[in-house]
Amino acid sequence: MQYCELHEMHNCADCAPRRPPGGAPADTGEWHEWPTAAIIIHASGFAHLPGCGHLTPADIRPPRYGWVLTPSSGAWRRLAPTYPLRATHGNTEREAVSRCSTCDRTQ
Repeated sequence: MQYCELHEMHNCADCAPRRPPGGAPADTGEWHEWPTAAIIIHASGFAHLPGCGHLTPADIRPPRYGWVLTPSSGAWRRLAPTYPLRATHGNTEREAVSRCSTCDRTQ
């Protein structure tokens, strides 16, 4: 787990190395296939980070989920009903309006 000097935390979703956009990395059912900075959006509007105990990687696929593989810096912290994050992959109609509290504790 890398330490982010800028935000003074481990596993910073805002500063993790970015991978180029592509399809769902969930085909293998392993979290290591997902970029650390990815944000996964559930149909409920909750955003999750890769490794969340509420999710199984193999289950993350449209239409129930959408995701953003390379979110802009600060996207995780800005999530709110007034600043939703729209999925760029999977079900691109999904919008996150709140953060999973379990994932948020890791930040």
